[in-house]
Amino acid sequence: MMRILCVLLSIALGSALFACPAFAQSFLSEGLSPRAISVGGAFVGLADDAAAALWNPAGLSTLRGFGVLGRLAMPTSAAPSEIWGAALSARLLGVGSALWYGSQATKTPHREEHSLMVIALGAGVREHISAGIALKFFDQSTGVDLGLMARFGWVQGGLTIADLGIAEAIVRMGAVLKLFEERVRLLGAVDLARQEALRLIRVGIELQLFEGIALRAGWNGRELRWGAGVGILGIVQSDFAWQGDGWAVSTEIAFGRR
Repeated sequence: MMRILCVLLSIALGSALFACPAFAQSFLSEGLSPRAISVGGAFVGLADDAAAALWNPAGLSTLRGFGVLGRLAMPTSAAPSEIWGAALSARLLGVGSALWYGSQATKTPHREEHSLMVIALGAGVREHISAGIALKFFDQSTGVDLGLMARFGWVQGGLTIADLGIAEAIVRMGAVLKLFEERVRLLGAVDLARQEALRLIRVGIELQLFEGIALRAGWNGRELRWGAGVGILGIVQSDFAWQGDGWAVSTEIAFGRR
C-alpha cells in the first residue's frame, strides 16, 4: 500500500512541477474554513478537522463520530465577493470522510457565481502515517488532491499535491509543533508552484487558553489573519476569522465524538 501511494505521489509531484502555467482554482476551497484562514493557511501539517478535505485529506483519518458544519461570511461593503459553505463529516471502519459544498458570488455589477464540491477520504496506512484523496468539482473542471501525513509525538507534518487536473498544481508542505500538552501549536507551511504568484510561505499559531477556547493568528504570505474558536462540551464548535474584507464564521455540531 505504501509503495503504491509513494508511486502515485511521485507521479503527481512530477506533474505539479511541469504543469502548464495557469492560475490555480483554490480561491474558494481555501476560504471555506475560518480556522485555517486564521492561522494563515498553514494548515496542511495539522488538518485535524473536517477542513482536512480542503487542505490535506490524509488528516481525515483522525476524525471521530459525525459532524455537520455551516460556514457563512460577513463581508464589509468593500469586499469583492461573498462565500458560504456546508459540510458533512464522519469516520466509519477506520476511514474518515467529508463532503463539502461551497459557493462564491462576486458583488460586481455583472454578478458571477462559482461553486465547488469536494468529496474526500483519509485513512491510516501505518501506525503513524495516513494518506488521503480528495475529488474537487468546480464549475467546469474537476481536480484531485493527494495527501500524506506523519505524526511522531509532538511533531506532525503533512504533504499535499493540490489541484491536479484543474490548472497549475500546487505542492504544499507543512509541519506543526505541539507544545505544553498541545495547548500551543506552532504551524509553518510552504506552497510550491511554477508561478511565482502562487509560491507562499505561511506561518501560524494556535493557543488553547482554556478548555474549548482558542486564539489564533497567522501570516498567509500576503497579509495577517487572526481569529478564535469556542467549543461547548465537545458538541458545538464555532470558529471565527478576520480576513481583511470581513469576518468568516463557521459552526459545527458533532455527534458521537470523544
